[in-house]
Amino acid sequence: MLYAYQPPLKGRSVGVVFGSFAPLHQGHLDLIMRAKKENDAGCIVFVCGFDGDKGEPLMPHNMRYRYVREFFADDDLVAVYAINDTELGLDAYPNGWDGWMAEANRIMDDVAKVQASSRTWYVGDEIYYNDLTALRERAVWINRTRDNPICATMIRQNPIKHWEKITFPFRRVFSTNILICGTASEGKTTLVQDIGKYFNAPYGYEWAREYMKESAVSDWELNGADYIAFLNGQYNLNKRLINSPANNGVFFADTDSMVTRMYAEYYAQDDRCALTQAEFEKVAVVADEITSKCRWDKIFMIAPHGVFVDDHTRFMAHSGMEERTALFSILRRNIEQSGNIDKTTILTGSYYENFDAVRSYVRGVIEHGRQ
Repeated sequence: MLYAYQPPLKGRSVGVVFGSFAPLHQGHLDLIMRAKKENDAGCIVFVCGFDGDKGEPLMPHNMRYRYVREFFADDDLVAVYAINDTELGLDAYPNGWDGWMAEANRIMDDVAKVQASSRTWYVGDEIYYNDLTALRERAVWINRTRDNPICATMIRQNPIKHWEKITFPFRRVFSTNILICGTASEGKTTLVQDIGKYFNAPYGYEWAREYMKESAVSDWELNGADYIAFLNGQYNLNKRLINSPANNGVFFADTDSMVTRMYAEYYAQDDRCALTQAEFEKVAVVADEITSKCRWDKIFMIAPHGVFVDDHTRFMAHSGMEERTALFSILRRNIEQSGNIDKTTILTGSYYENFDAVRSYVRGVIEHGRQ
């Protein structure tokens, strides 16, 4: 296995902490912080795992290894390495101890090149303490059940309830990402803003609108390069908000790549618009690639209704109910092709009824965890 560079640990004693870290949480930090402070060389952290372990599919072993390194990237007293039982052909715990310990020793000696004359293992489970002491290893058992009753299982079952215990890099995994979408002038932007403010959560905006305003360009003038810019700009905006410190467990998006693809497909069919069919085909490839990278836990589609509001940038030839219904059908097809249709609810009520439907869903997530 290849390892990223880690700071060399120099001193007489070193602490060692291991775990699956699915996710890394405050209970683990109780072990790691103590280990690095009680040993002058600092702490070695082993991110453990095997194929099909409890971190999958959301947090495969290589991702956990990367995220734990990210968390400790500015800490010269913590070095992070990975041990994958499947790659090593080890038997499941508790039968694989000898092979696992041999690999841990190899990493500490040959990869990390730890020079410390003594090491101490810090564990949060009494069974590991007993196993290590039976192997004549020095170990410290910190009773996390008593001192800080949090575990990864509790977090996976209801992330929002334990949000403050989740370390920052792993929050992006547990964020409940909600897309509110539809055709133009259906009230989705207002709904996203209001529901975001209601839950004090980060919410996005339609990146393309800001782009068009700055460029003084209207819908019918957009070409393939403009749509590619929309796709990348919206993806990066949504990603930044999901990863932001403001994320309290829920993120609301105003639009995404499936919506941009909808507009591009429809506008390419109208010879009054600048976008050609050949350009759309290139846009579609980029849109589908970006869609495959996105994770939506819930999608609300606002069905066409009411009067289309002219904001002086929309192509009013596409403002009728027939045109908006056609656009909505394309969007629904895009969602089906993305594999997200089972997560989708179509909103057909008044503005407040739609607001209440989204609010009820989020309240359920907060109370019972992500479904």
